[in-house]
Amino acid sequence: MTGARRDGMTLVEVMIAITILATAMLAIAAFMAKFAHAVAVSDVRNTASELASQRLEDVKTSPRYSAIDSLFPGTSNLTGTNAGYSVKTMVARTGGTAAAVYDYKTITVVVSNARLDAPIKRSTIIAAY
Repeated sequence: MTGARRDGMTLVEVMIAITILATAMLAIAAFMAKFAHAVAVSDVRNTASELASQRLEDVKTSPRYSAIDSLFPGTSNLTGTNAGYSVKTMVARTGGTAAAVYDYKTITVVVSNARLDAPIKRSTIIAAY
């Protein structure tokens, strides 16, 4: 007999192929889980950043500079589509007395959410006008 003709694959070859395929599938599944988590965290961070920027724009468009101290400081817990977010606004005035050279307010907005690693913090300075 010169050599037996082989058709198909042996059992060992099939088992090795299945092992390689299973390992690749597990790696892809782990990657997809990490990717989904990253997308979810990114969405929460983007929303928090947008809320902070929106709050700063609200303060900037205040009709009276003198009213910023009384209207905006405080913490609010949002509801509706932004439920779970907390927005804290702080106002610090620099100068403002008759002898002072400067008169401006530093507005700081901190947005937090349970799914954020660290709160989002944005600040701006508004001068007397």
